[in-house]
Amino acid sequence: MPVFRYKVRDKEGKVLSGTIEGSDLKTVTDQIDSLGYIPISIREEKAVFRGPQINLGQYFERVKPVDLINFTRQFVTLHRAGLPMLTAIGALQAQTKSKPLAKALDAIRRDLMGGAALSVAMAKHPRIFNELYVNSIWAGETGGVLDDILDRLVMLLEHERKLRSDVGSAMRYPIILMVVFVVAVIVLATFVLPKFVSLLTTIGGKMPLPTQILIAVTNFMGKYWYFLALFIAAVVVLFYMFIRTSAGRMWWDRLKLRLPIFGPIIYKMALSRFARMFETLDRTGLPILRSLNLVSKTIGNVYLAQAVDSLTESVRRGRGLAAPMRELEVFPPMVVQMVATGEESGALDEMLKQISDYYDSEVEYAVKNLTGLIEPIMILIMGVAAVFLIISIIMPYMSILTSFGASGGYGAQ
Repeated sequence: MPVFRYKVRDKEGKVLSGTIEGSDLKTVTDQIDSLGYIPISIREEKAVFRGPQINLGQYFERVKPVDLINFTRQFVTLHRAGLPMLTAIGALQAQTKSKPLAKALDAIRRDLMGGAALSVAMAKHPRIFNELYVNSIWAGETGGVLDDILDRLVMLLEHERKLRSDVGSAMRYPIILMVVFVVAVIVLATFVLPKFVSLLTTIGGKMPLPTQILIAVTNFMGKYWYFLALFIAAVVVLFYMFIRTSAGRMWWDRLKLRLPIFGPIIYKMALSRFARMFETLDRTGLPILRSLNLVSKTIGNVYLAQAVDSLTESVRRGRGLAAPMRELEVFPPMVVQMVATGEESGALDEMLKQISDYYDSEVEYAVKNLTGLIEPIMILIMGVAAVFLIISIIMPYMSILTSFGASGGYGAQ
């Protein structure tokens, strides 16, 4: 389809430019007129064959969480103020300091001018707007509650940013210990152990088992490190390809809920997301089946989304919410009881809000205690590794002393 470069003026008099696809000049002009813009110039771009374009930089471009949070917060403010979506996106594109985000917003603005929905335009940039973000925008567009969904997205993004920050803080000290330990192993295995081994071999002493293990590992790493690197890379690639499949994604999302320390946090965040989205959509007056269908797309976990789909099917058969939720054994008893109370009293929205508030506070409490949970485990692991290293070094030294002592004793006789 031909591509046309345009220059237009919006209602505030600001000049905007970009490209748009269209079958002919009249179609493009009609599209621009329907959006309320005043055309200044519209011309078809000449098609130039450039050959296959490979942009390796796009695989390394990342948008900082704070930039995405600021964009979402400012977007909901402008949208709630009544600004046209194109004008809001253009303003945010002009002021963001993130080049990848500005580039994506420019492409999104062009797609919107071509008649695409916001969620569809954002879905073309998965490295910036992930599946949860895009599905949430889609739910907001479909349910007519985009402002409320954007508010919720800001909360979710801030929770995730805080979680990463706290995990990074909790892991900083153990990582320093690990780096020091690895450097110590390399230095000892390279400069100290060979001398002990040579001396012990000369006097006919026996090599201790821990020392044999350490030497074998270091020799293997020194000779075949590239094979190990290739093996790890292959495992990572195969694992990534596996979790991109339906069965792999289901297995991985289910496993994440069972991980020690992090599993309960992920589970509570998903439950909070389920309750908040369900409450937001239900308040708009959407039919409950429609609300559940939208919620299953925004929960962020395929395993739990499947449970919500099963719940939707049970509700479709007229069974209500509480009974099938209890049978699924995915939702905690407290959640089931509060939903049952909300159904009976006609205050389901309020119960869902309380559930979400409760799990938000639970997640916040769990994140604050991450340091206390991670540090002892990492220190214990590093302590065991350090003891093994010390034993590997001390035992051959003691064997040498013992051998010299025995030789001296025989010499005295």
